[in-house]
Amino acid sequence: MQTDGSAVVEASGLTKSYGSVAALHGIDINVPQGKITGLVGPDGAGKSTLMRIILTLLRQDLGKLSVFGLEPDRYKTEIRSRTGYMPETFSLYSDLTVEENMQFSFRIHRMDTAVYRERLDRQYAFNRLRPFAGARAGTLSGGMKQKLALSCAMMHDPDLLVLDEPTTGVDPLSRREFWQMLHELRDSGLTILVSTPYMDEALQCDAVYFMFRGSVVNSGSPADLVSSFRGTVYEIVPAPGDPEKIIQKLRTVLPSAAVYLSGRNIHAGVYADVNDCPYTACADVSSVKRVTPDLEDLFMMRILQMSAQKENSI
Repeated sequence: MQTDGSAVVEASGLTKSYGSVAALHGIDINVPQGKITGLVGPDGAGKSTLMRIILTLLRQDLGKLSVFGLEPDRYKTEIRSRTGYMPETFSLYSDLTVEENMQFSFRIHRMDTAVYRERLDRQYAFNRLRPFAGARAGTLSGGMKQKLALSCAMMHDPDLLVLDEPTTGVDPLSRREFWQMLHELRDSGLTILVSTPYMDEALQCDAVYFMFRGSVVNSGSPADLVSSFRGTVYEIVPAPGDPEKIIQKLRTVLPSAAVYLSGRNIHAGVYADVNDCPYTACADVSSVKRVTPDLEDLFMMRILQMSAQKENSI
């Protein structure tokens, strides 16, 4: 594994379009060695496109990219040999057994067969799937399939692990176990780039890039992002009725606030230099209290602010 402390991925100004559809708008990203870096955002944010460019599966239209300090156009084969990839959808062979899938993943990288048994035993110790070695992959539970897919991506001992929304559709317990495995890999020195739509998983990362409509809207460590916020977030318990109508009313009477649904309640975020306060803003409110902002608040406030700026510029 790479241990010189340099950035594994460095990108600046990455732009990519599919015909008339712009997927990425000038993306800058730095993935440090031995850390978990998260790409966080909803579907359509550009996370998968960015990952495919880093994996050398796509080429950017504009911008610069280096992976392991190498230019993808010249060193595509070396970059791929040092990278493990786990796509969003289960892509292993359902008719093959657990062990046959790991063996196949090892062989396609043309590794020395003398180290196969050591790699296999290492993955069994890691994923605890040895009792299911002879089971067909298609019969496994969702969480076990994800563990198998992760182990297959690790069979050639990569320096960079790229995971595209690996826990989508997985039960909460399996998600927790999967992230424990990622932390173990990170602690061993592996560099991990992972995408997720879940804000609770963003907290598991050492650094995050919030993405929305092909742009990075904020980045940093989760703790630094929260501590650097200068403003106030109010939690509003709506009176019985349609919460969306209450949100629209609050947005009218609080034009400078970011108002959005958070669980069953409504959050209104205001910045430090804004005097808007929702305490008496709407008769359809049962109660209002100040709350500590979390990553979801910061993300929602930023994208609503961007949307308002875009509308005002039209």
